[in-house]
Amino acid sequence: MAKIVLFVFSDTRCVTKMTQRIEAEGMTAKVVYDVTAHDDVLAACRGADAVVSILTPFTGEMIAALDSSVKAIVVAAMGYDHVDVNAAAKRGIIVANVPDYAVQEVAVHQMALMLAALRKLCIYDRIVKSGGWTVLDFSSGYPVHRLSTLCYGLLGFGKISRLVAGYTLAFGMRVIAYDPFIPRDAIEKAGVIFAGSAEEVFEQADIISPNVPLAEESRYMIDAGAISRMKDGVIIVNTGRGALIQENALIEGLQSGKIGAAALDVFEKEPFSDMESPLMHMENVILTPHIAYQTAESEQEVMERAADAAILAAKGKVPEGTVTAV
Repeated sequence: MAKIVLFVFSDTRCVTKMTQRIEAEGMTAKVVYDVTAHDDVLAACRGADAVVSILTPFTGEMIAALDSSVKAIVVAAMGYDHVDVNAAAKRGIIVANVPDYAVQEVAVHQMALMLAALRKLCIYDRIVKSGGWTVLDFSSGYPVHRLSTLCYGLLGFGKISRLVAGYTLAFGMRVIAYDPFIPRDAIEKAGVIFAGSAEEVFEQADIISPNVPLAEESRYMIDAGAISRMKDGVIIVNTGRGALIQENALIEGLQSGKIGAAALDVFEKEPFSDMESPLMHMENVILTPHIAYQTAESEQEVMERAADAAILAAKGKVPEGTVTAV
């Protein structure tokens, strides 16, 4: 009987539905809670045909030590940078993700962060709640600009960026996008200005968001050099991966005033709880806990699709969302 191991962090109805889905196929479902330690993960995977992980790491060393029975590691998320894909390919293990389950959620969260930063909602909320609003004609912090005067810069033009572009265009903003893998006409057909390089986005945009997968070539795509090319007072929004932005360079840009504000849902180290980080104490920084993907609907969808992918892989088939060539 095929066995699928599910690494999860909370007991939800979605997990129950996953196990029911797997068991309906005549397979065994083993649910493992809150396990990330190397040896514990390997022990839980013994005899498994497929493994489902949300954020449980699978390093090259761990993958090399997996039982030969393991045919696939399915990531119940968009991002899969916590799995060593190259090591899995060498072992003949499929790695698959669920690449498009929360496109609307992430795009909406990105817009919410952008608007909150632009309109200084968190700053004003704190001021009012602290009793600091003492005169009727009141403003505080960095300048606010009319949306129709601003240009939104997108690094990457996949499904999330395309939805963000539609939202921002509806607000009357200009949008510019750079994606070396998307033809110029496809970008311009969406009503978006085509950028031939990331530098064009850095130089022209008032608000910038990187919406690309984390890979060696995209790591720190926003660094000190990139920030130096940006407009003074630029707003940076990140709902992709923390390491797309060099954190120290971001902090320096915020401290110098080169960056007007930042709104971040993702961080290099997660959970992010470093109370010594300047990001925790800047009024022009908004932080959310890697939650852009979350709705009741998206959680159910990703779990169901991950279970289906694991079932297919356990049967020796190649599931949708496969990112390895084996």
